[in-house]
Amino acid sequence: MPGIIRHICEPHEENRLPEDFGLLCWNVQKKNLGYRFNRFFSELLEHYKIDILAFQEVKLNLSSASLPGKFHFSCAPNIRFLNHVYGVLNGSCIPENNSFSILSSHREGMIQTRKSAIFSTYTLYSGEPLLLLNLHAINFRADNIYHKEIELIFDAIRHHQGAMIVTGDFNSWNKQRMEYLMKLSEALDLKNSEIEHSHLIKSFMNHKLDHIFYRGLQLIESRAVDVQHLSDHNALYARFRSV
Repeated sequence: MPGIIRHICEPHEENRLPEDFGLLCWNVQKKNLGYRFNRFFSELLEHYKIDILAFQEVKLNLSSASLPGKFHFSCAPNIRFLNHVYGVLNGSCIPENNSFSILSSHREGMIQTRKSAIFSTYTLYSGEPLLLLNLHAINFRADNIYHKEIELIFDAIRHHQGAMIVTGDFNSWNKQRMEYLMKLSEALDLKNSEIEHSHLIKSFMNHKLDHIFYRGLQLIESRAVDVQHLSDHNALYARFRSV
């Protein structure tokens, strides 16, 4: 499995996020290389202030890895077929300071794939660091394995001091998974965003799968964006202010 795949845009004069910045979290269901996706994503960039991306199930062509807009990005693959990789991706309007990734210790599904999580740090307007954790949690395994894998991911950020965003597709589709996720989040003083139009968030058995947790930031707005014509997950958008 390849390591992190990085795409760096042309040199950028700014190396800090704006005081107010927007985050788009979206499980794109491997649809991001098509014309319809590129057109719609460009429309999203016109209507929303988007400075940070957190994509799950992204598909990248190794010979020409790019996204619409001028986003630097890092991708942590969990699957590779021929000249494509699939995984989680963090993108931003400014270069990241650093990033690393981990793969789940357990595998899932008939093809025995692992799941990936990616961790990136950026500089806030205040000059303080921001840690972004973007994950696609393991699925189709018993709850005790899910708990172990989520705890492994949260252990990797336990010693970070300061602002943090933890987002992605958590596959939190039952009470036991959601309760354990909230337990780990509360231990790190993370708040779960109250998202407008929450009925649009992908759910299973009345439990939402996608979330945005945060701390050390002011949440200005958050909402679900209807993108079901492109993916089986609607996108989550949140706008934050550096404090």
